[in-house]
Amino acid sequence: MIEHPIRVLLVDDDLRVHSIVAELLKASSDVTLVGQLTDGSEVINAYALLQPDIVLVDVLMPIMDGVEVTTSLLGRFPEARIIAISSYSDHLKIWSMLRNGAKGYVLKDALFDELVSSIRSVHQGSAVFSAQVADVLRRGETASAEAYHLTEREMEVLKLCAKGLNNNEIADRLRISVFTVRFHLKNLLDKMGVENRSAALVLAAKANLI
Repeated sequence: MIEHPIRVLLVDDDLRVHSIVAELLKASSDVTLVGQLTDGSEVINAYALLQPDIVLVDVLMPIMDGVEVTTSLLGRFPEARIIAISSYSDHLKIWSMLRNGAKGYVLKDALFDELVSSIRSVHQGSAVFSAQVADVLRRGETASAEAYHLTEREMEVLKLCAKGLNNNEIADRLRISVFTVRFHLKNLLDKMGVENRSAALVLAAKANLI
């Protein structure tokens, strides 16, 4: 029995999505749905009361949209981890959510395949995107590894982080020590000007590095 399942709060005005998410999480032994809101204006009080690990936020809602909910929540609770869920994969909506602090963006038509794994990945500190969203990001603003002066090994570590691997798993995959993984990770974070791997992955996705 899992002692501390990942606690999830859902904010979406579509009741069909509530039913889908509830069924998906009910089938997962390590993720539990602790709250459901249809109005983003209630998110501050709900977060304070329920203390979820992950907040799923719909991008388009009538009272407060996903960006407003995200900025409001992070302004009060900067530790909050938010995953955007949406039916839309256009460039502006994706960038708006990522720029304002969302750790991932999952399309609603990919919920059955990607929701639970995305929740787990963001809870572990990764950034996640539906495959179609990743394609949109790749077609957007680009940069090269040289722009951040990343070495080939640092790029390998970054790409494995993007796949959700932890330091031990990266060490095994690259056949190097965990100490060396940490060394490369620290170097790439310094070069990219970010404090943690989650921020590095968001920046890397925006810059078409992963």
